[in-house]
Amino acid sequence: MSEFPDQQGQELQRLEAMKGYTEDIPIPSVIDEKIWNGIKAGRQRKRRRVMTRMVSYTACLLILISVASVRFSPEVAAYVGEKIPGLRSLVELIHYDKGLELALDNDYMQPVGLFEEHDGMKVTIDGLIADDSRIIVFYTLKNVDGQRSIVNLHEASLTNSKNMSSSYGFSANNEDWENIQGTIDFYPNEEGNIPDTLNLKLEFNLETETASKNTKWKFAIPVDKARFEGLKEIYDINQTVTVEGQEITFGKMTVYPTRIGIEVAYDPANTKKLFYFDDLRLEDEEGEEFGTITNGVSGSTISENSQVLYFQSNYFRQPKHLYLRASSIRALDKDKLEVKVDLEHKKLISRPDGLLILKDIRAGDKEDQDKLVFELKNEDPLDQDRMYSLFNMKYKDDSSQSFDMLWTGSTGDEYQFYIEKNNYQSPLTFTIEDYPARIHGDINLRIK
Repeated sequence: MSEFPDQQGQELQRLEAMKGYTEDIPIPSVIDEKIWNGIKAGRQRKRRRVMTRMVSYTACLLILISVASVRFSPEVAAYVGEKIPGLRSLVELIHYDKGLELALDNDYMQPVGLFEEHDGMKVTIDGLIADDSRIIVFYTLKNVDGQRSIVNLHEASLTNSKNMSSSYGFSANNEDWENIQGTIDFYPNEEGNIPDTLNLKLEFNLETETASKNTKWKFAIPVDKARFEGLKEIYDINQTVTVEGQEITFGKMTVYPTRIGIEVAYDPANTKKLFYFDDLRLEDEEGEEFGTITNGVSGSTISENSQVLYFQSNYFRQPKHLYLRASSIRALDKDKLEVKVDLEHKKLISRPDGLLILKDIRAGDKEDQDKLVFELKNEDPLDQDRMYSLFNMKYKDDSSQSFDMLWTGSTGDEYQFYIEKNNYQSPLTFTIEDYPARIHGDINLRIK
């Protein structure tokens, strides 16, 4: 089994080089057409840019989903409404995360109130929640002049902290928008390496009937680091479980106010590649569950066989007993991870099973692109309305030369992958990153 580092500093040095990812989750059927349009637009961001933020396109989209289905406890909403006027509706964005709700309920929000107005818009930085593991910035975008336009958050970065990755995204496809509210997540690559001031740079893209332009915004956001310094708890789980012959070791668990990180290692001798846990969660003595993060970064890769998984935080709950539980894991035999595509005959040479079908290879939306269209047939109730990332964003041709996917999209059970036009040596080989195949077994570990 992979060994975990004994010291937090060692772990975080390894995390600095990590690739982040997010887990695909079922999407509520109540999302209306406008939100779906936003999802489709958001899914078509270039992967290269997204990967540098340690988050896949799915992370950006889940923020849209939360907007469509949020509810918020009256107690928390009332509290925040009194502390930070005008922010009550904004904080509803985080209802999907119990840990952030608890943080708000325990006076953990730092009000900001900075704003700028130009180009017919007003951008306000309303507040933030932060600890040594994560920063969540809350903002509001107001259409001041009422101009009809489609607006997208094109970039969000910190100019004075290059060692932080970020997760964000929204798309307002309703041209008559008035107010847009959202969040931006930042993740420090070294614990506690957070500046006293966040020099935030934002870039919004506005498209009207006659023109398209990018507007830039800068804010110097003060951070009250005394509010969260030293707020963490560490538990050594160090237990190994076996599920259908596959060994999994749960190592150290670190509890922060904004999220919980649990180290997980997979035995290199396992015959299957384990993708994602379907229902991994923390559960206290009263049966209350704290599931994995479903917005932003839900995990970070340490090595080929080890990672950190992130959970909603129960830091402010302080349970008497705590258990780690799961019953199914998406996994696939390691010898079935490659999908080979014969470009000339437009057919699959290899695939894991009959669920995956190549529907077409045709010209993309631009002259220098081709589009591969796949269908993933799947009737498992666990996958209802689930969108899969399916393939890794790197692929290779028969000469073993590696290439980067341009971008991807999906509609229902159809998946589109856009690649550069090239004189490839056929076949192309794609590596499966997630797939509707599973192993089952009860995981029930007592942590405290």
